[in-house]
Amino acid sequence: MTDFSTIKKLFHISEPNGFTSDEIQIIKDIFGNLPQVFVDYYSELGKIQNLNQTQDSLIIPERFQFYNHNDYLIFYTENQHACVWGIHKDNLSNLNPPVYMSYDEKEWNLETEKLSDFFNAMAYLQASFALKFTSDCFYELEEKELNWIAVNYKNKGVSFKNWADGINFYGNYDDDVIVVMSNNQLFYSSNTEDHFLEMDKVLSELGTEL
Repeated sequence: MTDFSTIKKLFHISEPNGFTSDEIQIIKDIFGNLPQVFVDYYSELGKIQNLNQTQDSLIIPERFQFYNHNDYLIFYTENQHACVWGIHKDNLSNLNPPVYMSYDEKEWNLETEKLSDFFNAMAYLQASFALKFTSDCFYELEEKELNWIAVNYKNKGVSFKNWADGINFYGNYDDDVIVVMSNNQLFYSSNTEDHFLEMDKVLSELGTEL
């Protein structure tokens, strides 16, 4: 079973809430083989709304028929359908395949090297909007402020290569996240008030409100 402990700690998830084998079979009937990490995620976490539907959207089994593609299994979509993420059909038998992103479903670019990295990165992005305590706005930062964040907060170890010109994640606790997107825009959140206030005291003084 894939280890999703990072996501569970971030969202304070204590119980599984996923799709049944019969529901996942709907996807298998369309695509055949499915990566084990994909099946594990859908089985364990797929029905958790604030994790999978707050900003962007995990595609649920009954909607895969509307995202059929000759070369990719599309399984995640941006909230305004500006882009989609998918797994190349040649990689569906892999345990933990790479994930690609496309704006037009014609040109595809590598987003993450591993599907598990994608799920963790997307969890951090969703968390920035979904957790109990969030910053009131985005902040635009100067380079020296970005460097300060990189020095004073731990890199979460996953990122988006392409979406929003690249997104990186930082934070010093299991249930917080600092999002830096488009190389200069900051947003942050936490599921614990004390952790949020600790961040907010410092980060709200950085940059310019957008």
